[in-house]
Amino acid sequence: MSNLGLALRRWRARVRSRDANYRAFIEQPLPAPATPFENADLVCVDIETTGLNPETADMLSIGWVLIRGGKIDLATAESHVVKPLGDVGDSASIHGLTDTIVSEGMKPARAMKRVLEVLAGKVLVVHHAGLDKELLDRLCREHFGEKLLVPTIDTLGLEHRRQSRRHHLGDQRSLRLPDLRAQYNLPRYRGHDCLMDAVAAAELLVAMVATHESQGRTTLGDLY
Repeated sequence: MSNLGLALRRWRARVRSRDANYRAFIEQPLPAPATPFENADLVCVDIETTGLNPETADMLSIGWVLIRGGKIDLATAESHVVKPLGDVGDSASIHGLTDTIVSEGMKPARAMKRVLEVLAGKVLVVHHAGLDKELLDRLCREHFGEKLLVPTIDTLGLEHRRQSRRHHLGDQRSLRLPDLRAQYNLPRYRGHDCLMDAVAAAELLVAMVATHESQGRTTLGDLY
């Protein structure tokens, strides 16, 4: 979505919305695309779910950490277990979030309210927007009546575009988060923990900017 298109959709959502939480989120001004990376606040988010279909999956946990001044601010790290509508099913074997664990989690509406508070006026960073961002869009629409209209940097999509410019599609390397981290000489972490994966994505983005920055400073628009 272009910056102009996003601005128009946010204006329309602001006019339509009667939800106080969503209005507080949507009324916060966004950084311009020309904003240098090191001057922006970005929120790196990861979600553990019951499945890979963003239209049907339940959120089981969500974690995030902010990048400020071009550096990861670990004091902002936060994670929450979320109580799903149904059971966790076979997904527990991947992330270890059992029905017993998530039964004590916060309600999805409360989790999404916190997401709006944290993301107000900031840029969202995810690895694979086709899952996490689309899931957040759906949950935001369910609880607040509108999508999560926020500028988004997808580290997977960003690397895919860079590889496509350098190689034929058949020559591309793996775009999985641990594999990309290895390509940028970052340490391997245990996966499928929402906060650990959020920090991992934040480190990856900082490394990508440092590696590919040209003579001029990297802007948010370069990363969208």
